[in-house]
Amino acid sequence: MFTSQSLRAVVPPGALVVREQRLDDVVHQLDVRGTLDAATVGELGRRIDAALAGGVRWLIVDLAGAVTVADEALRALVNAARELRSRKGELIVAGAQGDAAQRLAAFEVAHRPAQAANVDQAIMILKMLRPKTDIRSGQPRAKQRITSLTLPRIEPRT
Repeated sequence: MFTSQSLRAVVPPGALVVREQRLDDVVHQLDVRGTLDAATVGELGRRIDAALAGGVRWLIVDLAGAVTVADEALRALVNAARELRSRKGELIVAGAQGDAAQRLAAFEVAHRPAQAANVDQAIMILKMLRPKTDIRSGQPRAKQRITSLTLPRIEPRT
């Protein structure tokens, strides 16, 4: 039985649907479904540019639902990866299928985005890489000198 929700889940041929989700103040995820070709790559580019303008440093792009991925789209992802690295972040492409993954791997290692099998693996990669970034809190903490008077007293059990 078809419902209106299940019919909305079907992407018409040649169309692109991008779902966005902010995972953190500097982490953003784009789920791409449909056809990512020369006609629709502009929409992906606008979404990436908006995320970058919003202060994103870590971006996950899920291509698992993409039917076709054109070379223009891969170049846009490589350019976004370069920009995110200049911000001490990373672009992680998740779920790229066979041909798209191979074409993405053909880019120079220093420029291509990281690849993950799925979004869960991308988040694991993000957790490994993110502690290495320089995320500063609003207030710097004062340094405290530790002496024997500042340590807690430990009494033996009786």
